[in-house]
Amino acid sequence: MGAILVRRNILVFVLDQLSARALDIYGGQFHMDNISALAADGVTVSDCYTTYPLCQPARASLWTGMHSHRNRVWSNGRQCPITPIDESFPALGDSFSAAGYETRHFGKKHDGGALRGFVSSEEKEKKIPDENPAFPFNMDTYADAYTMDEVLSYLDGRDDERPLLMVVDLINPHNICGWIGVNKGKHEDVPIDGELPELPPNFYFDDILSRPLPVQYLCCSHVRQGQTSEWNEDNFRHYLAAYRYYLSIADRQIGQVLDAYRKAGLMDDSLIVFTSDHGDNITARRSVTKQVTLYEEVTRVPLILSGPAVKAKGRKAEGLASLLDLFPTLLSAASIEQDPRLDGVDISAVLDGGELPERKYITSEWYTEWGYTISPGRMIRSGNIKYMRYLEGDGEELYDLEADPYEKRNLAGDESYHDTLERMRDLLSEYIRESDDPFFSLSVKADKRWRSHKPGYENHRGPTAPEV
Repeated sequence: MGAILVRRNILVFVLDQLSARALDIYGGQFHMDNISALAADGVTVSDCYTTYPLCQPARASLWTGMHSHRNRVWSNGRQCPITPIDESFPALGDSFSAAGYETRHFGKKHDGGALRGFVSSEEKEKKIPDENPAFPFNMDTYADAYTMDEVLSYLDGRDDERPLLMVVDLINPHNICGWIGVNKGKHEDVPIDGELPELPPNFYFDDILSRPLPVQYLCCSHVRQGQTSEWNEDNFRHYLAAYRYYLSIADRQIGQVLDAYRKAGLMDDSLIVFTSDHGDNITARRSVTKQVTLYEEVTRVPLILSGPAVKAKGRKAEGLASLLDLFPTLLSAASIEQDPRLDGVDISAVLDGGELPERKYITSEWYTEWGYTISPGRMIRSGNIKYMRYLEGDGEELYDLEADPYEKRNLAGDESYHDTLERMRDLLSEYIRESDDPFFSLSVKADKRWRSHKPGYENHRGPTAPEV
């Protein structure tokens, strides 16, 4: 007798711009009821990294299971347009559809064509009134309101007998980006009830001169960072309060989806996945949103595997993982044959109490956001040692995350870490060679104008490169 194939339902939540470090389940200061409930009913992966801390590249990697330098989706467009995903590349929706699944996607796409094989809802907005004058809504929250109507309507009327792979792609807490625009420059914040969140231990950027040039001048390449140059500490604390608020809206909506999913009779033996495409700087180093840098706040994302399919409840799976692992893991959870072209590994053993596979390293990469400046960079982490390399100025960063989890002191110039630095350089070269990464042949684009003021984000004045 052959093995019994499991055709369980799978529900995937993807939030936009959620740093693992923001959540209390990862040691952060923000508690979210429904996200925490998913963690209690499942396995929380301790150290999961995005392939690229930017929306479109991260999502294209998530749905194809391929590094950005392989699928060539390595920007958000504009001055660096991307070629849509080649139809010969793997696609999660295709794999599940071919295996007899109904494949439905609701919400944000920005996928470079990688959602091939899904039946996707339209991307529209539903204007809703602000709930709090301190935290105005914009197109991101309006889009999520429309998505929620679509999701709840679909679940209420679903009559398909096939197993279901369903993705709910919420944009919040990304509304924080527009909130910066509303509050750019010197300003008085709208008062809020209760205490403001605390600034992180690495709010002050004490050794900015030791960092690579693209990091020193992040304020010149990133519109939102430039808009905060004249903020004071309280402005940054209000930023954290706004981030928490927009995240709480997404958390509330997750609860509504789960209730409707359960009511539709889909929960039995289901696997529920919760993650994000990339993180947010959450005011580390006076930084907001994401761009250029490859620090923990922007590269380390939450990954929770939850629901009835998980036998080992409430545990944390220690070790390194990547968003690339989601594709092979979902194939395994649904008893679908693996695709040898995938760059990630199957971590489904954690569902039954197993450990994460041991891996030599984990990586993330950067090229550009919009093409106005191009600052190719790579991050590689092995054990607790993390190394970053940027082509511009041969910039390097090295951190011991056990001793310095907030990456406050760059050890690349510390002679006592010379052997460690050499080892990580060799490891990066090995990865680049084995993954056919063109990193060392890429070109830098950074006009001297964007490297001219005294280092320090608070010293930036005037427009940023995308605004000229």
